[in-house]
Amino acid sequence: MSAAALPRPQGWLDHPEQPVALRADGSSLSRRQFTADLNANIARLRRLPGDAAILCTDSLYWFAAGLLALAACRKHAIVAGNELPTNLTRLTDMAALVVSDRKYPVAAVQHRLDPGDGDTALDWPDIDMAAPISFFTSGSTGAPKRIDKQLGHLIAEAETISKLFAAQIPGFRSVCGTVPHHHAYGLAFRLIWPLLAGLPFLDEAPEFPEQALSRLDAGTVFVTSPAHLNRLDSLSPLPAVKHPACILSAGAPLGAAAASQARALLGCAVTEIYGSTETGALASRRHGEPWRPLPGVSVTSDPSGLAEADAAHIPGGGALLADGIRLSDDADGGFDLLGRTDRIVKIEAKRVSLDEVEARLRALDEVADAVVIARGEPARLAACVVPSPAGANFLANQGAFRFNRRLRAGLALHLEAAGLPRHWRFVEQLPRGALGKASQHDIETLFDE
Repeated sequence: MSAAALPRPQGWLDHPEQPVALRADGSSLSRRQFTADLNANIARLRRLPGDAAILCTDSLYWFAAGLLALAACRKHAIVAGNELPTNLTRLTDMAALVVSDRKYPVAAVQHRLDPGDGDTALDWPDIDMAAPISFFTSGSTGAPKRIDKQLGHLIAEAETISKLFAAQIPGFRSVCGTVPHHHAYGLAFRLIWPLLAGLPFLDEAPEFPEQALSRLDAGTVFVTSPAHLNRLDSLSPLPAVKHPACILSAGAPLGAAAASQARALLGCAVTEIYGSTETGALASRRHGEPWRPLPGVSVTSDPSGLAEADAAHIPGGGALLADGIRLSDDADGGFDLLGRTDRIVKIEAKRVSLDEVEARLRALDEVADAVVIARGEPARLAACVVPSPAGANFLANQGAFRFNRRLRAGLALHLEAAGLPRHWRFVEQLPRGALGKASQHDIETLFDE
């Protein structure tokens, strides 16, 4: 990635009073104010020592200001995955400076992001596109994994997203969502892309689905995940005037029932996004259709059947993913995902797909959701199951032993003995993260208990 400067977003000078961010109280923050805040915090940050800083904010607006200010100061932005003191303390090994919109008692040096003079000129600062940014993703083990990118990768991804929605952007009026902005998906779709596309974004992430849906309107882009789309059961259908223009979901597979319910309640079909923290967004689809690569993205199959992606926003230009892939026969590069190859385990000398066992469990009438892991030596399968209403009734009347035998019998119609779980836990809700992914570490803890 070259050391070019980030250009001023299009239309910034023509409409300086247009909002950048919308607040829950109905107020907004303008492009003029954002430019002033950006310049003021750049000036303050330049006086602070160190070439790296931990970036952690509650506000999307101040995260954007902090990220671009650090890039302008040529400081390495280390994105905190959450605001827990233990997490921030761990990150202080990488940087002694914390940049935030509030105070955290974890670092020797802190910079509080504060407003500048909103009456100042719209002087766009020199922001280094090659400025380094680090994210952390838990993956399947729960152990933090560091992902290094540059600001230019985030900008290139935003440009790709704009091309995907080129025909729809004139009808988009704002962006809101339930996905945290410190996740790569949330950062790209809730913050960086709207900022560059001139779409106001909601400054906070609502905690409950009801709060998020209250902010929807015609022209809204709703950025969410299966973790939240699976929690719409108790909600009433939105009136037509509140139907969003677009619903996006990423982070984990979206089930057919959740996709259908979201369309019925929200009046808009869900567009799923495929990608990873390492690669950014790669493809999109409507549920039941093949995946289609985003504009400028190439997704192919390597000789072993793994997905291989090339795009300007991928560090190094390309990446090999852990997902098995089957290319479609059509001419537009469509493909189907066959599941993660790193979720193939050996049980009794037989290869077992954890994804397949989970899918078979979810297909049973007694199961609402399930996660399967391999544990122990020799490895045995362990299933954590959320019973459906029918399953919960059977469990209450017949007990856990007979319930797991019933589930094993259902699985045995499709799977060999090696694919039948030996250990079971029945819970009301799976321990999933903000994007709907279940951490093996959290699931293992349930069995350890």
